Amino acid sequence: MVGIKSTVIAICAVSAARCIVGNAAATSKLKSGLTTIFNLLLALIMITPFAQGTICLELPDISDYSYPVADYGDDAYAMALEAETEANITAVLQQQFDSAGINYELIETNVNISADYSISISSVTITAKDYEAAALMVKNCLGMETEVINGNS
Repeated sequence: MVGIKSTVIAICAVSAARCIVGNAAATSKLKSGLTTIFNLLLALIMITPFAQGTICLELPDISDYSYPVADYGDDAYAMALEAETEANITAVLQQQFDSAGINYELIETNVNISADYSISISSVTITAKDYEAAALMVKNCLGMETEVINGNS
């Protein structure tokens, strides 16, 4: 602490002297020469505590830190994307069933999210009185390859 205090006092004194001499110098050649000398003296005063070991700055080792939150973020994002996608597909199917007049009790959509965040619809479970019409509506909306599961059985 004493080393830092004396360094700060020396920096202030040299800076004040530099200002006074810079304003009092008559010629620009003398002024530039004195400014250079004071700049070198100032740099020497600032470097000396580090060279002597009075002040030691240690940077933390980056390998001490781990980033489990980043891994959790990807998983949380994938789960949220899956839940939102399932809810949106279910809402669209409900609108389609309502507009077609198909009575249903339950529509449950299952999707898979791959590592590159591409979405594939794995299955749709339907509980409805007219399962065949509901299944046909799902296949027409989502594609004929969509697996439709009867929730009645």
